[in-house]
Amino acid sequence: MQDLIDMLDLRNEIRSHGYDVDDLNFESFYDDLASTGSQEKLRALIENRVFDYFSRLKLPDKPTIYDYLVLSLRKKDVIATFNWDPFLLQAFMRNEVATQIHRPQILFLHGNVLVGVCYKDETAGIAGRRCLKCGNSFEPTKLLYPVKHKDYTSDPFIKSQWDALRMYLKRGYYLTVFGYSAPKTDVEARRLMLEVWKANSYHNLCEVEIIDVKPRSEVEENWGEFFYSHHYIVRNNIRNSDLFKHPRRSCDAFSSATLMLDPWDENPFPKFRSLKKLQSWLQPLIEEEEAYERSQAPFSGKPLLPNIASRP
Repeated sequence: MQDLIDMLDLRNEIRSHGYDVDDLNFESFYDDLASTGSQEKLRALIENRVFDYFSRLKLPDKPTIYDYLVLSLRKKDVIATFNWDPFLLQAFMRNEVATQIHRPQILFLHGNVLVGVCYKDETAGIAGRRCLKCGNSFEPTKLLYPVKHKDYTSDPFIKSQWDALRMYLKRGYYLTVFGYSAPKTDVEARRLMLEVWKANSYHNLCEVEIIDVKPRSEVEENWGEFFYSHHYIVRNNIRNSDLFKHPRRSCDAFSSATLMLDPWDENPFPKFRSLKKLQSWLQPLIEEEEAYERSQAPFSGKPLLPNIASRP
């Protein structure tokens, strides 16, 4: 957030309103503007700059971490993001050619610049497109900005995203956290997530995986409320996560190892320079999923080339 002042070229505008920008904490500064209702024009300028900046962002043609993340999950899964940028949704859209319906749902907990909404028909879609029910253009979603007391219930779209997340957390089995520190100052977000996670009927079997470069002790202190006993793991790189070591099979591999005492060989994503090659590599896994839907044929658990199985 601190970099936003320079990224959005806001120093001169903020300074012209009488603020010292040298040691300015952007989150505290914006929170003060929002909570006091002061400097409405400056606040509107900041919000417009934010929306315009993030709306212009675009993924490169080569595979990115967002492509791997979207492709690592199935349609039973969900990705919940606090980010405003369009990268996850861009990855979701450009990988449809490979996965078709076999893609995770994405929830935008703070809104998103690429998502539009029709409040009349309670539908959402890609910004700039039209509602399939009424034909009206989607309105931009509301973006939640860095304030101490965030309102997750007033806006129908934001509320729907949190309601869906809470449903998934209450039924989930494996929770991976990447790029989110769950700051204790964000009391409402922690409360909304924690109360349903602890109410999960299988909480004593669930696993929490935290991907963070911070010291392990710091991560454990911050996330300890979400852990059941020793059922958690801390990693410093997403490529070491179960999502990337067992793409599209992370829950299956984990349950086989812990409940059936029959661990699977790892099947990590190779590093691809071509998005098409990444998509092609996944096809045998997607075909297995389709076979399971047709006839309940079990997953083999065998790795794909160039990964090598340790047993027949």
